[in-house]
Amino acid sequence: MSRWIAWRIIQEIGRDRRTLAFLLLVPFIVMTLIYVAIAEDETVKVGVVTRGAVRLFASQMIDAIAKEDNIAIVSLNIPDDEIDNKVIVKLIRQELNTRKADVILYMDENLLNERFDNKPGNIHLYIEGTHPTLTATALSAIADAMDDLAAAMPTVIHADCSAMCADSVNSLPMETKKHYLYGSEDYRLVDYFLPVFPPFFVFFFTFILSTISFQRERVNGTLERLMVAPVSFFQVIMGYVGGFFIFAGLQAAIILTYVLFLVSFSVNLMQVIDIAIITVLMMLVGLMLGLLASFVANNEFQAIQFIPLVILPQIFLSDMIWDIGSFPRFFQLLSYPLPLTHANTAMRNILLKGQPLWQSWPQLLTLAGFSIVILLGLMRIRQNKSF
Repeated sequence: MSRWIAWRIIQEIGRDRRTLAFLLLVPFIVMTLIYVAIAEDETVKVGVVTRGAVRLFASQMIDAIAKEDNIAIVSLNIPDDEIDNKVIVKLIRQELNTRKADVILYMDENLLNERFDNKPGNIHLYIEGTHPTLTATALSAIADAMDDLAAAMPTVIHADCSAMCADSVNSLPMETKKHYLYGSEDYRLVDYFLPVFPPFFVFFFTFILSTISFQRERVNGTLERLMVAPVSFFQVIMGYVGGFFIFAGLQAAIILTYVLFLVSFSVNLMQVIDIAIITVLMMLVGLMLGLLASFVANNEFQAIQFIPLVILPQIFLSDMIWDIGSFPRFFQLLSYPLPLTHANTAMRNILLKGQPLWQSWPQLLTLAGFSIVILLGLMRIRQNKSF
């Protein structure tokens, strides 16, 4: 009897090509993403700027940093003949802001003078700051290279010093001064990840809510009865969205409240309003995408299979945990059609970079566009499929 039951299950799944495809496609996609994310460590882009006599030893310093693991030395668009310190710092910040580099070492002309005066000497580290894993990797690599950097610096023994006083040579370790473009050294690691929590969890919960609930409506025949009622398909969809929106909104409010209490940095009222707008847009995308998944699925099992297929790729490819810039180009292109990619960018712009909401208009338009495109997709499916 057990064999017969097992054989019946195998035959049913084998005949259902869509279910069979889901069973094989989901683990393939998920494990591919896990492999890409874990197989190779993130590479940190480090730039080096030197001025004055320090330039004579720049190559030795760059070699000391480049030999560390997961470090890539990049060239910067900073003119070599620029000597104004304020202008140089401004250009360094521009390079960080455009993500040309994650960390930039700036060794000015005062460094050698400080070493000759038997002082440690300061190396300035300018850090982009929005990607904590990259920052931690860079700081660790630079800290390991500091001894080599100090050894690369010239030493001076005064003429009146004999060989017996060789200990007077400056062997003090150099000091680093950190300048964060965004965030600060006081930020906890979790502070950098908290901004992406609201859009992710809101999308996750609303997608599950709408997918399962709407699929149940189809199984119970409720949707078929609505289709013969004197209402348009658009009105039916908007009705479902409105009903789910209330409960999804309550979930979003709970999530936002906890996140605002968890962050250690100050958040003003305008920022709260801005992130609430992004969260609402993400909630709407989750609801519409859940309805679309329910329409495409033939049964509840297929609807459930959509959950990992939609959610997990966005965890890996939306710049949520791993820097998407370290992924192969193919996966970087795949990140653009993912709603969470744009929501995470906007949330970081608001909370970490302190930008007003309007500066994230490309992300806002993209999120709104997702809802419109999905709605059009639902209308198209309705024309070719009966419920």
